[in-house]
Amino acid sequence: MKKIGMRNIKTGIAVFFATLAGYLGIVETPVYTVSVCIFSIRNTMKDSFEVSWSRILGTLLGGIIGYLSTFFLRENIITATLGVIIIIHLCNILKISDASAIASVAFISICLGVGDNHALNYSIMRTIDTLVGVVIALIVNYSVSRTKYTEYLLVSFNSASKDCLSIIYSMIKNKDFSSSYTKLNSRYSDLQEYYNQLVDEIPYSNETYNLSDLYHSFDICEQLIHHIHGLYLIEKRVCSMDTIFNENIYNYHKKSILNLLSQYKQEKNNPEKD
Repeated sequence: MKKIGMRNIKTGIAVFFATLAGYLGIVETPVYTVSVCIFSIRNTMKDSFEVSWSRILGTLLGGIIGYLSTFFLRENIITATLGVIIIIHLCNILKISDASAIASVAFISICLGVGDNHALNYSIMRTIDTLVGVVIALIVNYSVSRTKYTEYLLVSFNSASKDCLSIIYSMIKNKDFSSSYTKLNSRYSDLQEYYNQLVDEIPYSNETYNLSDLYHSFDICEQLIHHIHGLYLIEKRVCSMDTIFNENIYNYHKKSILNLLSQYKQEKNNPEKD
């Protein structure tokens, strides 16, 4: 059975605190706070900060337009429809398109919910409901098991890297660059995903990690994939070249792969001491 992911757990924790904020009277309508928490939870802190900032701007934008709509437009379907269209367009212009959903929610909650309430007070409370959800999501993202998550990413990165190297060794040994090509690309995609998340997460980590080693390991894998792709194309006879030229290119790629594998093995067997 597949384990529950960390993002899933963080979302549950954020929902708990958002609901608690409603029970404690910190927010007036916790359903908006909970909804924003669910939208705002991300895997890495970089994503969390970027998403949270855009959502804060979106919330303020939706709140302001919602408040203005109570003065100039009536509460009806047409107002709601036109308002959402305008908000999405403004978010695109301001380059915060990711926040268009939150901005629309903030607008609709005011536009259709104000009723007989005081427009300004109601708009402020709905905006606060939404902002509290963003803040809770950001705090949970920063606080919950970030060290364990970073370690998980490092282990996953190293595992994907070893798998890629193992497949490449096998390709070179068997002189077969086609049968395992899809599998190699799949693992390399995993490697890229873990690498990108690590690059985003490590700068916000309280632990000390050697980013230069991470960059170097990924760079070697990236170069290896490039050379394997060249051999794959030759094997598939995609390139319309003469036999001698193909052979020269084949030898170039193979030699480069062997040099990179030798370099990687040597560095792993003789790591530099700080």
